[in-house]
Amino acid sequence: MRIIRTPEISAIYFGLLESGYEFYTIERSAGHVGVLQAFRGKEDASGFFSGTKQQTCEVYPYWPRAFILETAALFLNENCTGFRDKEALYRRIRGAGTITDRERGNELWEWLDGFPKALIQVLGSDSFSAYMEWEKQWTDRQNEAYRKELSLIARILDHCISRYRSPVKEIRICINPIKCVYSSDYHLEGDSFLFTSGAFRTESVIHEFLHHIVHPFTEELKPMILERRPADETIDESYYQEGSDSGILNAFEETVVRSLTEAVIHEDYPGDLTDYIRMILEKNAKR
Repeated sequence: MRIIRTPEISAIYFGLLESGYEFYTIERSAGHVGVLQAFRGKEDASGFFSGTKQQTCEVYPYWPRAFILETAALFLNENCTGFRDKEALYRRIRGAGTITDRERGNELWEWLDGFPKALIQVLGSDSFSAYMEWEKQWTDRQNEAYRKELSLIARILDHCISRYRSPVKEIRICINPIKCVYSSDYHLEGDSFLFTSGAFRTESVIHEFLHHIVHPFTEELKPMILERRPADETIDESYYQEGSDSGILNAFEETVVRSLTEAVIHEDYPGDLTDYIRMILEKNAKR
């Protein structure tokens, strides 16, 4: 298992960097920040990427649109001139329980139509080519630094795939040096799992992977979860989506995944996830 580079995702964050993205500086060394600052302003930034920043998530205003762009990159055709299946992309975004209805209104779809053109502009720029040369060296150093951790992740996830009957056959870990170090996402496309983040953390990779394993179990227990409406003070309020049903389910899944991550990272694998989730539900249910 190795950390990979994905040019389309790299281009997304380079476009954001050129459009005022400020989260690349958090917990980065002065040298790292200096290198990225040297790439800024070399090209006319597409106004498209400025539209990624919204006001719906106070702690990270690039949620959910940066995540949506990553998702959209997986649906581009071979030469990135358009989407190979726009309807499938729209269904994926509409079905994402972590995105609220107001975050995926008509304005989103109109904005997203401009993505292929804006991405091609970045991919074809001289400054992006120079940046990618640096990113390759940076990624190589990441792979060298985290060899043991990558081996541990491979062992744990292989065990989870077998024990919990995951459909995943391919795991890709994409760490981007511009993306916020606190922002981690995953994309499940058939039997391929893609993890993206701004920093490598063993727990983050495992955590995001476990979401697709836990989700069907929370769906199965949905009536019971909504009846008991569990609350967890350690979960940020944004997960609850103002107390909506989808928010309750979203927050509870996060609670379960955090607990399960803590267990499996110590290679302690619960046998029956339904019983495991019921136990957590009892603990967090409102009395």
